[in-house]
Amino acid sequence: MEYAEIDGRMKELCARPPLSLKRDALAAAAAEIGTRTEASKKLFEEAQAVLPGGLEHMLSHTTPHPVFIRRALGAYLWDADGNRYIDYMFGGGPVVLGHNPPAVGEKVMAVMRDKGWFHGLPDEFETLAARKIVEHMPAVDKVRFFQSGTEACMAALRLARAFTGKNKVIKFRGAYHGWSDQFVTDMWVPHSERFMANGIPAECVANTVLVPCNDPQALEDALKQHAGEVAAVFVEPIGPESGTIPMDENFPAQIRRLCDQYDALMVFDEVVTGFRLHLGGAQAWYGVNPDITVLGKIMSSAFPSSGAVGGRADVVETYRSGIMSGGGPNCFVAGTMAASPITCSAVYYSILELEATRAIEKAADTTDELVRGLNELFDERGLPWFAYNYASVLHVELAGACYVDIRKPDGMADIFQRKTCMTEFQTFLRNHGIMTLMGKGYVTLAHTPQDVQDTLAAFDALVNALDI
Repeated sequence: MEYAEIDGRMKELCARPPLSLKRDALAAAAAEIGTRTEASKKLFEEAQAVLPGGLEHMLSHTTPHPVFIRRALGAYLWDADGNRYIDYMFGGGPVVLGHNPPAVGEKVMAVMRDKGWFHGLPDEFETLAARKIVEHMPAVDKVRFFQSGTEACMAALRLARAFTGKNKVIKFRGAYHGWSDQFVTDMWVPHSERFMANGIPAECVANTVLVPCNDPQALEDALKQHAGEVAAVFVEPIGPESGTIPMDENFPAQIRRLCDQYDALMVFDEVVTGFRLHLGGAQAWYGVNPDITVLGKIMSSAFPSSGAVGGRADVVETYRSGIMSGGGPNCFVAGTMAASPITCSAVYYSILELEATRAIEKAADTTDELVRGLNELFDERGLPWFAYNYASVLHVELAGACYVDIRKPDGMADIFQRKTCMTEFQTFLRNHGIMTLMGKGYVTLAHTPQDVQDTLAAFDALVNALDI
């Protein structure tokens, strides 16, 4: 499904009131979850005594309480009570091979046994991992490792400012580039501005310029207005929130042209898309080369302390700092745990396994099958719902909350109503063994044809429980 069709169907979905579950169906699902997850309930009660709100993971399902995970393997999670779920969350998408792939895990464990889990000095796996990234990503000449996607986005912006000598950054409305102060504005819902910015002084985003996605004229106007001041334009290549606000397939090339015209760096935030759309990332997918590429834990099969910034050699060399700077502009960055032998070996062996298994293509094929099945189900039932995908990034649009214009008189209330419906759908599906995010998910090599059929059966049950 291409952008024009997705955009049209999103607008049609948002023009209608959201569908909701029958109250007795939702109550029954919540009650069944409560009965089957008593160990998780007890663990949650214990957590509330020592953790703020009892939770640290913003993706957790909370009705009637979060489930605590005891085991993860392949496409599945098992909770503390032994209930199994088909996982489509995968911590927000950083897994393509599936949970705990032996071909990666066993090799990394061997590295740990040999080298320990930290030594803080140069290691050959840094070079091996960086070489694999450079081999596949057409716009990456050199790589600097960091400890998370958020940290890598922070470091990429600092790099762009140091290299260009400019301060402003352009961010597309609704996009998420981690939780650093300079990016926590207008996240998830376009025009929400500083709704999520408690604790962040307004000065922190004084140099962050917001532009609507898919609007080349608005981008050019912003570049003209701030001529000579824009260090970089940050881009989620398939659109904000992993394509929840989908990107016109022609827009990345237009961004590249405008960045060249107005002398700004183009930054692809490939925390989700790198090693999921293509071994060469979204840059190979689109045939558009950014100046800077941000990567996250997907490159290491979600081993912790995993992030990276790559790009043009002349740009990335700016990371030389202190006594090693050799003169010229430099950009100080640090991180004691960055580029650990655990992380870098995980990156190296994960990419080897992606090459050997064709996991990216196979996961995309499975996603195509699931999207076809979902759209057939929704069409047969006469629903406005629809599914689409970017390779193995799955979107199932049941309410369109992120597409609602928050500026209209009832915009905020409409968004919250749609979000509430999505939360209820999520609870219902969890009771049928499906662990999802709100409207999107991630498919892996480990998902099977039977998983697809079981997922379609769960959505069929969801449709049957609608209050229509």
